[in-house]
Amino acid sequence: MTRRATPEPAPNDAARKAAGRLQEFRDLRARGALCTEVTEQFATEAAASFLHQFRASGEYLADRIALLAEIATLEEPCLSEPGRRATFPLLVERLSDSFDPKLCDLYDQVFTQMISHARRLRAGARLDAALQSFGLHTEKDFLERRSRLRHRPPWREAAEQRAVRRALILSRVTLGADVAVTSIVLQQAQRLFPQARRVLLAPPKARELFGGDSFLEVREVPYQSGGALLERLESWLDVVAAVEDEIRGLQPGDYVLLDPDSRFLQLGLLPALHDESRYFFFESRSFGETAGSGGTATLSGLTVDWLNATFGGEETFLPQIYLRQQDEEFGRQLRRLLGAAGARCIVTMSFGAGGNDEKRLPDPFEEQLLTRLLAEGVTIVLDQGAGEVESERALRLADSVRRSGRTVTEISAESMRASAKNDSPLRCSMLTWQGGIGAWAGLIGASDEYIGYDSAGQHIAAAMGVPTVDIFSASVTPRFRERWRPSGKGIVRVVSVQEAMEGAKSSDSALEEVLRAHREIHNTKGR
Repeated sequence: MTRRATPEPAPNDAARKAAGRLQEFRDLRARGALCTEVTEQFATEAAASFLHQFRASGEYLADRIALLAEIATLEEPCLSEPGRRATFPLLVERLSDSFDPKLCDLYDQVFTQMISHARRLRAGARLDAALQSFGLHTEKDFLERRSRLRHRPPWREAAEQRAVRRALILSRVTLGADVAVTSIVLQQAQRLFPQARRVLLAPPKARELFGGDSFLEVREVPYQSGGALLERLESWLDVVAAVEDEIRGLQPGDYVLLDPDSRFLQLGLLPALHDESRYFFFESRSFGETAGSGGTATLSGLTVDWLNATFGGEETFLPQIYLRQQDEEFGRQLRRLLGAAGARCIVTMSFGAGGNDEKRLPDPFEEQLLTRLLAEGVTIVLDQGAGEVESERALRLADSVRRSGRTVTEISAESMRASAKNDSPLRCSMLTWQGGIGAWAGLIGASDEYIGYDSAGQHIAAAMGVPTVDIFSASVTPRFRERWRPSGKGIVRVVSVQEAMEGAKSSDSALEEVLRAHREIHNTKGR
């Protein structure tokens, strides 16, 4: 008797719609009928409906991810850009920012599918060849490797740790995360591997925050943070090449690679060593839920817990940065010149949000905050942020302050050097700053207080012991807020906008909370 094969389950409405939209997109592409508006609509819908369906039923709509991947890898940048935005800010970052172990598994599945698409492209030949060299031929290979990493035993042999000659540490790529997380790993690596040369593999800007550590080598590796999908994946090839160069001629027992959940390796999905016994991965998005964290909530604290659990010990570290001498001196010079003009309370501020406007509070919160602080006699140093949009917004705020009759001065490294050379007091109510992150950190370190949205600045301030007011918008979940709360030696006050409050009411409440936190800090420092 011949047995019939069990039929595949019929697709439900969500799956049929996903398949239909994928085919519709492919038909438009074949006819040459795509435009930015079309790819924007398809990509945004794909990301939103994928997340909605998974949260509603646990169903994985593979055709939605296929559609995103195909848009994100179109050759024309104007057509692929909507796919990049939908893939990263709308989907990938929401999965990782949830700090939910279940969504870590979903991220692995989603991004593995996207890698599989990218490697099959003609432009993905180099990527595919490198993946093959690591034995990653199928999506199953990626997921099995991730499972192995999650279940690897700790390594607590002190004698073997002391024998390590080279400790490679991957940057998290974003500066705030490097301060909050990577700096903890750097400190622990110095303790664990005292005979080793420590090498931080990082984008160029990291040198400005860690270049003052004479015992640390910063090896620059680029990462295309704003790049298309394939460009980001190809950044991995540069990491692999750098790692291979660093360990050339060494035996496996001579080196280790510490990965604090780096974007270089797409949060642990991509390998950098053929011998995985020398690779240690901190899955920061789930560690506090899947392992005993001793009640620790911040990412900095969880990093310490992971290092102690993996390598042994009961060490305690706080985030730390190591500025170059010229950047520290830059901050001290500004402090001296402002003080000579009568400034008594200097507050560094940034309304930069890393290109994510969801982190901002609605207007006119920023203008009102500046006005109220200036009325209290504060001297403000305002960072113009990154990119044209943030810079234009900061300059509009500066114009508003000028219209109120107060003096605003724009400063840069060049203008500050001229003022310092002439020993000219800086007489102004507010300065706007445009320049590198190292000099900005020097300015923060010389100030009395830092205020800003969740971004790199608050982690830098906290690490330097500068009292910090960290503002989280209503879009942020409680878990995200707990994890990214700055850690440091100084006072840290977190202002969180309640999700139930909207619009003007939300801004008014946040404004009063920030001012209250500022006064508490000012009164504490004055005692």
